[in-house]
Amino acid sequence: MQATKTYDATARREGRWWMVEIPDLNGVTEARRLDQVEQAAREYIAVTADLPLSQVAVTFSAIEAAGHDLLDAKALVEDLRAQARKLETLVADFSRELAASLTTADIPVRDVSNVLGVSHQRVSQLVQEAEEVPSHLAEVVRQANADYRHDLLIRGKDGRLHRIVEVVPSEQGKI
Repeated sequence: MQATKTYDATARREGRWWMVEIPDLNGVTEARRLDQVEQAAREYIAVTADLPLSQVAVTFSAIEAAGHDLLDAKALVEDLRAQARKLETLVADFSRELAASLTTADIPVRDVSNVLGVSHQRVSQLVQEAEEVPSHLAEVVRQANADYRHDLLIRGKDGRLHRIVEVVPSEQGKI
């Protein structure tokens, strides 16, 4: 059995067709839709090079339409979706931690629901989730709250923040 050979190809939209160029064979074929481009290129290569279709692979170095590089656009969209998923995770972590923190401070659940823009039932779920599986953000917030709970921040007229640290005696009576 022969190894699969990979050919480079490019595609660009011309009118109602995708024009597919295969530089190694100095050939061009066409397809109606973008999802048909790879198959059209493979079939053209198989016929032209007298190879079984199963031994032909294609990689696209460029796909262009309406002045856009669609490979770059696709990569950007995928990257933005990944970033959005990370932000969604951060928002969920923050919402759980804030709900837990506020309810622990005896803020009514209905008030917390107003702050978070969710139902009071959802606040209860968030608090329960925060107790069951603390997130990394929750651990950071809890540690910061523990480390700086006695600090006071004052914003001056110039907009700068001034931190005043309250000295609290330790359990042994030492400062």
